[in-house]
Order: sequence, then C-alpha cells, then structure tokens
Amino acid sequence: MTMQKDMQKQMSNLVNLPVTKEGRRLEASLGRSIEKAVKANADALWVRFQEDNAKNEKLSRDHAQQIASLINNFVNKDLAVMLEKAVKKELATVGQAVTRALTPAMEKTIASSIAESFQKAVGDKAVNQLEKSVNSKLEATVARQIQAQFQTSGRQALQDALKSSVEVSVIPAFEMSCKAMFEQVDTAFQKGMIEHTNAAQQHLESPHSSLAHVLRDSINSASSITQTLSGELADAQRNLLALVAAGASSNTVSPMVSQISNGHLSGLHEKVEVPLDPTKELSRLTSECKYEEAFTIALQRSDLSIVSWLCSQVDLRAILTIVPLPLSQGVLISLLQHLACDVNKETSRKLGWMTEVAAAINPADQMIAMHVRPIFDQVYKTLHHLGSSPMITGAEHSSIRLLMHVINSVLLTCK
Repeated sequence: MTMQKDMQKQMSNLVNLPVTKEGRRLEASLGRSIEKAVKANADALWVRFQEDNAKNEKLSRDHAQQIASLINNFVNKDLAVMLEKAVKKELATVGQAVTRALTPAMEKTIASSIAESFQKAVGDKAVNQLEKSVNSKLEATVARQIQAQFQTSGRQALQDALKSSVEVSVIPAFEMSCKAMFEQVDTAFQKGMIEHTNAAQQHLESPHSSLAHVLRDSINSASSITQTLSGELADAQRNLLALVAAGASSNTVSPMVSQISNGHLSGLHEKVEVPLDPTKELSRLTSECKYEEAFTIALQRSDLSIVSWLCSQVDLRAILTIVPLPLSQGVLISLLQHLACDVNKETSRKLGWMTEVAAAINPADQMIAMHVRPIFDQVYKTLHHLGSSPMITGAEHSSIRLLMHVINSVLLTCK
C-alpha cells in the first residue's frame, strides 16, 4: 500500500512538471507572436497614414494654387475687357443725350438773336441799309449769343446729361458686371472646395477601411494561433497519458494510471483553462527576493498591466544596485521594451523605470548583443513621438530627454 502511494506521487510529479513547462512555453510563444504581429501592423499603418497625409496636403496646395491662378487671370484679362466694353457702350448713349439736350437751347438762342437784330436795324436805319445791318450784326450777335448760351445753359445741360447718363447706365452696368464677376469667382471657389473636401474625405476613409481590414486580419490570425496552440496542448496531454500507460508494467499500476488520467490531469487541464490571479504568485516571489523568476513570469504573460504592477510593487532602483545583479540582461531589455509599449499611461513613473533599466543594460552581453540596437531604436522612436505630444508636461519632457541621452550613450558603445 505504501509502495502504491509512493508510485502515485512520483507519477503525479512526473506528469505535472512537463505539462506546466509546456504550458508556459506555449503561452510565451503565443504572446511573442501576437506582439510581433500587432507591432508590425501598427508600424505599417503609421507609415501609410503619414503618406496619405502628405498626399492630402499636396492636393490642398494644388487646389489653392489653381483657384488663385483663376482669380488672377480673370482680374488681369477678362475684367479689363468687360469694363472697356461697358464704358464704350455708355459713352455712345451719353453723346446722344447731350445732342438732344443742346439742340433746343441753340435753336431758341438763334431765333431770339435774329429777332432782336432785326428790330434794332429797322428802328435805327433806313430800309436800304437793312441787308448790311442784318448781315454784320447777325454774325456778331449770333456768335455772342451762342457763346453765352453755351457757357451757361449748354454747359449745365451737358453736365446734367452726362451725370444722369452715368448714374442711370454706366454705374448699374458696372455694378452688374462686378456682381457677375464675383459670382463666377465664388462659384468656382465653392466648386473647388467641394471637390477638395470630397477628395480629402475619400483619402481619409480609405486608410480607415484598410486599418479595419488589417486589424480584422490580425484578430483572425491571433484566433487561429490560439486554436492551434490549444490543439497542441491537448496533443501533449494525450502523449503524456500514452507514455504513462506504456510505462505501466503491472496490474497494480493500471488503476493508478486511470486515476491520474481521470483526476489529477483533468484538474490540471482545468487549471490551464482557468488562469489564477498572477499577482499572488508574483507577490510571493518578490517577498522571497526571487526577482528574476517574478519578472520572467510577468513578461511571459504579455500583459502590460501586470508588468507595471510588478514594477510598482518593488524598489526597482534598489534592485538594480545589487551586486551581482539579480536580473539577467534578457529580462532587463524585455522589461524596457514592455514599458515603452505602454508609456502613454503613468508616463512619469514609467520614464523613471525605463531610465534605471536602460542604464543597467550591458550591450556587450552575448545574450542580448544582437537585439540591443533594434530594440533601443524602437524605444527611441517611441520617445521622440511621445515628446511631440501636447499632453506632456515640462517635467516629463526633461525625463524623456534624459532617457534619450542614456539610450544614445548605450548605442554609442554598441559595435
């Protein structure tokens, strides 16, 4: 009986350890695959958005230049021609009005001059001098009367006729031509703005639709990866059961195998499907000063909130000053990358953690030598983009500059 219990404990330990390791490995592989896919899609979408934005700005400048050139051409060419035609037309009308106004006044002046001259000539001299007097005085009187009448009534009539003609014909025609010109300009401007707005909306909608397609593809690929890993986990469990069954050499062990397959392994499967709260395990590990194992578990979960929570629970600066360093270089560079992915939340605290971690990284370590430059370049780009955000305070700007200086210093030491 004691031998059977010992055998049962040994077989339970033999089964639980490989399954736990296999589950952790599959979980870490799934996290890395999803993280790589999401980062690649995000970078591609950001580049495409910048290209579309540049195209939209170029189209806006082209439309504005076209509208300005149309207005300049109309003002320089068409406006002068239209104004010249209107002025010529109205001047012809003014000449006719002046002629109609002057003719009655001149006829009246000539008639009165002739009558006065005839009466004076008859009263002063004889009939035989009538012809000479009429001719001499008629010429002088007619000239004087015409000159006097033209200077008084003729000039006034000409001014009034010209003024009324300009008020009645020239000014309304000029106003109508200007109104038509500005209506044409406004119509062309509105049409251009509508076309530009529609084009810009189409350009902005196309990247959003492509973004939705890419995100949908990413979700589908992540779902397929999850299903594949679940199938692999089930296959691994069946293989372990087959190994245990094949290793049984007596009838007394067979019931134990069935008991393991029906009891402990099913319980283990339930544990895999229903994950426990990781903070309890991480708190236990940190209380035992097992920082390497705690950070490894947090980073393998690919849950950025868990990583931030663990950093807030320990004194990261004090840990990084311990000699020898309790955290490996692989954990440090992975921690830096995870914190950079979620730096928009709790920015001040994460910038401080990232500065401490970046200063503790040794780029000459063979474990991370080939990964230092690409990860540091990615973190540098993230910080540069974060620094241009209007939501960043002055203290956060100083922390960003300090961290970028640390990153540059580390990159300079890379070969």
